Amino acid sequence: MCLHARLACLRSIPTAFFFRVVAMILCLTVISYAQGNSWSKVRYIGGTLQTKVNPKDWDNHLTVTSELITFKLKDGQSMEIPPNTVVSLSYGQEAHRKVGTMVALGILLTPLALFGLFHKSRSHFIAIEYVTADEKKSALLLQGDGDNYRAILTALHGVTEMPIAVAEEDRKYVPSGAEVVAGNTKPGIGERLAAQPTGMVMVASTPDGADVVVDDVFLGNTPAKLSLQPGKHVVKLTLAGHKDWTKELTVSAGSSITLSATLEAVRGRSEASSFVTSMIVSIVGSVTCLFE
Repeated sequence: MCLHARLACLRSIPTAFFFRVVAMILCLTVISYAQGNSWSKVRYIGGTLQTKVNPKDWDNHLTVTSELITFKLKDGQSMEIPPNTVVSLSYGQEAHRKVGTMVALGILLTPLALFGLFHKSRSHFIAIEYVTADEKKSALLLQGDGDNYRAILTALHGVTEMPIAVAEEDRKYVPSGAEVVAGNTKPGIGERLAAQPTGMVMVASTPDGADVVVDDVFLGNTPAKLSLQPGKHVVKLTLAGHKDWTKELTVSAGSSITLSATLEAVRGRSEASSFVTSMIVSIVGSVTCLFE
């Protein structure tokens, strides 16, 4: 069909019908944006969730809408981040640097895979820094794959309106339409906190290997050396087969505190059952001896 014929066909379409089609397309676009984007191939590298999900596992779910950023782990745990609480987005090496600072400050948990992370140059890591409802600084470090990381960055940039901090050598991997800032030009949460004086807390336990949880955030296992912000904190030690141990303390800038806990073993059912059985046998034996 020639160009003139095509134009004639377009002119024959009623104006009212044309505008209805345009309105329908716009409505569908708005609905699609409100429903957000979802990805089911995302790795959880670090954050405040305590989980045994392998950092190499891709079967986690991320949903980004204009109202909420929702991340669901394979084990059923989830976290929700309102876009207006996000204070920084970063990608690649810049994500490594920012999250590394927060790990060093004891703000985030440190999965074993995270220690090897800082030796890598780029693997599509995405860091989301945000402020929680109780005004605590936090972050979520994810890894997208080669097929979805650009879409994830675009969606996060769209709903948070935050520029993406990125190292110069990683700029070519960021979606062209996204606003970017040079890495290390604006101090992130970790850098701001790092500039503040902290106190040192040494935590040991007998037996060792206990989980160390400070203010409901997992920070590693005993023996542990923690750098905490000045103020009141609650330190909790947990170890399978033992009673939990809790200690409240106040940390001052430049202070050094040593905590040493002896964890009390909890008698399990099998042990208790064996004890009762041995007692019964002993009593029966004693009674038998009386009648012999």
